[in-house]
Amino acid sequence: MSRRRQSVSPLGPGENPFADLALRYAHDLLAAVDLKKLEIGIVQRILRCDLMDEIGPAETTFARLARREPEAAPRTDLRKRLTAWKLHPPEPVPPRTPVSGFVGANLALIGKLFGFDETDRELFEFVIVMRGCSVLKELVEAFGHVSLAAAASLVAAATSMRAPVVLQALRRGRAARSGLLKVCDSESRDFADRLELKEGVLDLVLTPGLDRDTILSRFLPASPPSTLAWSDFAAIREGADIARDLLAGALRSHRTGVNILLYGATGTGKTELARLLATELGTSVHVAGTADEQGDSPNAHERLSSLVLGQRLLESSNALLLFDELEDLFTWEAQSLFGGRPHATGRMSKAWFNQLLEANPVPTLWISNNVDGVDPAFLRRFAFAVEFRAPGPRQRARMLERHLETSDALSPTDVDAIAARYAVPAATLGGAVSAARLVAPDGRADRRGVERMLAPMERLVNGGDAGRAMAFDATSYRIDALQSPVDLVALADRLAPWRPGEGLGITLCLHGPPGTGKTEFVKYLAHRMGRRVIHRRVSDLQSKWVGETEKAIAAAFREAEEEGAVLLFDEADSFLRDRRGATHSWEATQVNEFLQRLECFRGVVACTTNLINDLDEAALRRFVFKIPFGFLGAEQAATLFESVFAVHLGRALTAAEVSEVTASLSRIGQLAPGDFAAVGRRFAALGPRVTVAECLAELSVEVRAKSRTSSGPVGFSARRAVA
Repeated sequence: MSRRRQSVSPLGPGENPFADLALRYAHDLLAAVDLKKLEIGIVQRILRCDLMDEIGPAETTFARLARREPEAAPRTDLRKRLTAWKLHPPEPVPPRTPVSGFVGANLALIGKLFGFDETDRELFEFVIVMRGCSVLKELVEAFGHVSLAAAASLVAAATSMRAPVVLQALRRGRAARSGLLKVCDSESRDFADRLELKEGVLDLVLTPGLDRDTILSRFLPASPPSTLAWSDFAAIREGADIARDLLAGALRSHRTGVNILLYGATGTGKTELARLLATELGTSVHVAGTADEQGDSPNAHERLSSLVLGQRLLESSNALLLFDELEDLFTWEAQSLFGGRPHATGRMSKAWFNQLLEANPVPTLWISNNVDGVDPAFLRRFAFAVEFRAPGPRQRARMLERHLETSDALSPTDVDAIAARYAVPAATLGGAVSAARLVAPDGRADRRGVERMLAPMERLVNGGDAGRAMAFDATSYRIDALQSPVDLVALADRLAPWRPGEGLGITLCLHGPPGTGKTEFVKYLAHRMGRRVIHRRVSDLQSKWVGETEKAIAAAFREAEEEGAVLLFDEADSFLRDRRGATHSWEATQVNEFLQRLECFRGVVACTTNLINDLDEAALRRFVFKIPFGFLGAEQAATLFESVFAVHLGRALTAAEVSEVTASLSRIGQLAPGDFAAVGRRFAALGPRVTVAECLAELSVEVRAKSRTSSGPVGFSARRAVA
């Protein structure tokens, strides 16, 4: 019988260790089948199997019978062949004996490692033989679509076990629950598709010298040590500490059902923390489902199978499991044809997954970039969760320093400036430093080289250059060019040394027409306080999904508190409108969320608005400082005129010109620092020198172009010091 001697392993030429047992299974299966009850199509497919050709050809009398009774002939033919095989076999059917040699030893080892009972061992061996020998596989496939119960009956016939026992093992046995054997319980499946092996299991069975470590390295490789230190996770230090202590307790007490979720944006260090936790605990963390030897990535079900396998294989070990990309286990769909917040639907049985999270013997770390829309029934079964946000400037500075070498030409000031400007992941910082060395003639990374590499990555990752836009140049800032009844110099002097204490923080509301310097003053104040600015615009906060804006507001406050930064909300009137005019419930909940965060925040928060009369009264009461900004006075405007346009004029103004400019600016009126900045950028783009008259004309155009104007200048009132 040539086909059953076909080689499927690196044994000897033509050797198949499963051939004899496959022949025995085939013989016993066919002997137990009631041919009268088989559909004619199944009988015909069995007759077309290679095994039937080796038993013997059809007799000519069957051909004549087929013409008279088409459905009787195939059954008669098959019955005659099986009778002849039993009485006069071309080769004697071997007795049912376990697979021998190193393959048999491997099967025994797997059974021992996963705690198989006798039924599990028989069932697993049958599936291995079926997948490893084409003769048996072809025969069982001939039975076509069968139910799981029917499949159990066929396995029972081939192995001389009882069908109810086999069915129980298929549904709840250790072989099925180990992840090695995949049992499909859907409605319409072929026999062979009902019982599958995890990808790579057959190759392992045929591997000489198989041991536990080989199985682990194939399906659950140990993750390499982390490249980061515990100090790199200062922003989430409390959560990281709790996760470490929780895992330590679980390992010590062998507590089941301990699962920790690490979730947040990509590139924020979730995998690195998982590795670092293992290092801190003096153990290993094994990754469920990585690329195979050919570099092919397993699908979600294969990785979940590896996780289940790991729960059995590492059950008595002092180890952790890691499952990355939890979101792959779900599909995201809109709630309706007209959109709506996406919700996740599990690819696996909800009850099965919940049971997995409740009874897993090995502490498991789950990683996800997105948990929005996932059923809370899944999420609440995690013992603990740590949220990861994009690293702040301080954390980025530490990460950047870690990638630098003593030969690199970056000062601490350079590191701080780069970290403040480029909100990119740690890996991107490291890649930029390496790339800067490659392009540098002397092989040393410097600030210009690193920034050249980071600028396009900033645009790629964040869709813009927001970090650069928030950079503050203290050398060119003119606080004396701001119009306010409040003495801004005195205010900045008094607030500069402020540090958080037992009381509440500092809250400021800066209001006035657009371009009057509100945002720049917040940057100046943060500079004087030695703090960074976390800037949130309306586009950063508002979402079309109900509840997402509130989450974004809460996240901004948390980030500012962890970074010790000044939190700046631009256009606060967009989400702090008077609740009395709200037409939707979410309009009120946004205000409520902001006020609750503001109440307990112990840092520095500044809001800017052009429409202070639209703000909610309760919100206004909670701002300690309410600072109006207005249009420039004539002398202030003249001072700013000289400061901004001197480079474009190419000379200083004469005394007569200063007097003329002051008078002209007074006639123009309603000028703000933003107008001078806009005209200055226009001149910079044009290039050639300009005249005083051109400067005045462009300022007039800028004022007329304003879509909204103030009711009038605040005036030239004397400033008062803030006590």
